[in-house]
Amino acid sequence: MRNEIVKLQELMKQENIDYYYVVTSDYHGSEYTAPYFSVREYLSGFTGSAGSLIITRDECYLWTDGRYFVQAKDELEGSGIALMKMGEKGVPNIPDFLAENMNDGEALAFDGRTVAADICIRINDKLKGKDVKIIKDIDLGGRVYDESGVRPELKFSEVNDYPITYAGVSRGDKIAAVRAKINEDGIVCYVITSLDEIAWLFNLRGHDVPMNPVFMSYAVICGDKVSLYVNLDSVDDELKAALKNDGIDLYDYSSFYEELKNIDAPFYLDKSKANSAAFDYAKASGGGHIRSLIALMKAVKNDTELEGIRDAHIKDAVAYVRFLAWFNERETDRFDRLVDDEGNVLTEIGLSDRLEAERKKMEGYVEPSFDPISAIGEHGAIIHYSADEESDAEINTDTFLLMDTGSQFMSGTTDITRTTALGDVTPKMKELYTAVLKGNLRLMNTRFTKGSRGENLDIVARTPLWELGYDFKHGTGHGVGCYLNVHESPVAIRNKIFDDRDNSCELLPGMIVSNEPGVYIEGEFGIRLENLLEVVQLESTDYAEFYGFRPLTLVPFDKESILFEQMSAEEKEMLNDYHILVYNTLRDYLEDEADEDVLDFLFDATRPVR
Repeated sequence: MRNEIVKLQELMKQENIDYYYVVTSDYHGSEYTAPYFSVREYLSGFTGSAGSLIITRDECYLWTDGRYFVQAKDELEGSGIALMKMGEKGVPNIPDFLAENMNDGEALAFDGRTVAADICIRINDKLKGKDVKIIKDIDLGGRVYDESGVRPELKFSEVNDYPITYAGVSRGDKIAAVRAKINEDGIVCYVITSLDEIAWLFNLRGHDVPMNPVFMSYAVICGDKVSLYVNLDSVDDELKAALKNDGIDLYDYSSFYEELKNIDAPFYLDKSKANSAAFDYAKASGGGHIRSLIALMKAVKNDTELEGIRDAHIKDAVAYVRFLAWFNERETDRFDRLVDDEGNVLTEIGLSDRLEAERKKMEGYVEPSFDPISAIGEHGAIIHYSADEESDAEINTDTFLLMDTGSQFMSGTTDITRTTALGDVTPKMKELYTAVLKGNLRLMNTRFTKGSRGENLDIVARTPLWELGYDFKHGTGHGVGCYLNVHESPVAIRNKIFDDRDNSCELLPGMIVSNEPGVYIEGEFGIRLENLLEVVQLESTDYAEFYGFRPLTLVPFDKESILFEQMSAEEKEMLNDYHILVYNTLRDYLEDEADEDVLDFLFDATRPVR
């Protein structure tokens, strides 16, 4: 067993704890967290962005989803930690596992500041009828991490105003809209714990979480009073004055829980976003759960946001096409490895750095929107692979290169995946690439009626793979913020319907969603093709109101990987129409003399197929 787990088990025995629960989260339910909160990663050695641990006095289990099965298998090897593949036959979820294994008289413990309230509720429900103790206020994992001497500090960055020229709507108007919803629902006090919702509501941005422009904070709207809990040293005097002028009172971040006790009215928050500790205070006040009043407002972008998002994608596409044009000219050495202009062998990290360098040239670029995935060959089958110094592979030929990357521009957030054939790839590889492409094109061109949810559309993208007997273990699409989180709920396209409909929403004009079917052959290669799409209104008839998608991502697909004989005439037309849009949009941005070769590459890459 890993030494870090053994140390935790020793603390469990000292505290008379039989089961200890560690999640991958901060105090705000964030998907991506500041390094300070990487407790689960430190304890387990598993570096994926999603996973939970259950530690008993003698054993340890890690649950993660299908995106990380291959990665977790490799990283947990020899650790003594059992991999629990979520959603697979015979694998119980955590509440069921606890219900099946805990005995009367035993104790379960966790840090309630990091465990989501809805998960805690499900655990409580499953353990009803058992004489077990649940301790919600003990951070044993944090103690082990602290004692290691390697835990990063919890740092606070500067909080910045997000200009109305990008936001489109003032924070005063947003707060008024939220307050109207509060009054409509007949409640008095509403507590907001989600970092991206707070950043959006107050038109503020920060850098407390890598690649997510958010800052550690809480907010409370109670009657006419609006309170923002933030590290006060992170807000300069000018911004403090502006917030005060907008009727917003600032309090120190560390005082939030103490202030919750003093709210003299029932207050409500979203149990799927708030942690268990905050939710317990809400119940004690006489309040409880209410679905987020902000998530849907934030998901439907206003006209200014949409204009900025489209501009960000054009800039991102220009940078990406320049990168592809450069990459297309690479030659190989005698070992069939791709080399740069100086003869140096290219690697996975080197390629993502080169693409990043092109993006940095674009006006308004800030940083990546997530850790880049640059994966050659079998690494592409690891759905969320991230190269490091140890794994950084050389770029060889006769295989696929998968690159999933994204950008944070001041005006919007991008996310794109392209898979490229290097040298000669097998007919099987081309067949699967073609199936993934067909799914992407069909979804991008689908029409659907008002009221449709992502679950209604997922089959469109998966059918070409299903027809060949393949599938992929991740959602087809996720929502995307506007200079915010690259994964934004509740917008999604997926094939699993959850009992809790709070985790789903109908698709509305102005929403941004990804379109990313894929296929992953362990030990061989991976294929994923991802575009971001804008939901748009198409037409209204006597029978229905129809919506569709407008592509935001404008980068050619790899025609060398396609078996055109396996595409219908309609699918070829879809591909041609997309490539014509790409060329016509980008050519005006590639008219400088320095881009002459890039424009030639783009012309050839988007040439219609017949």
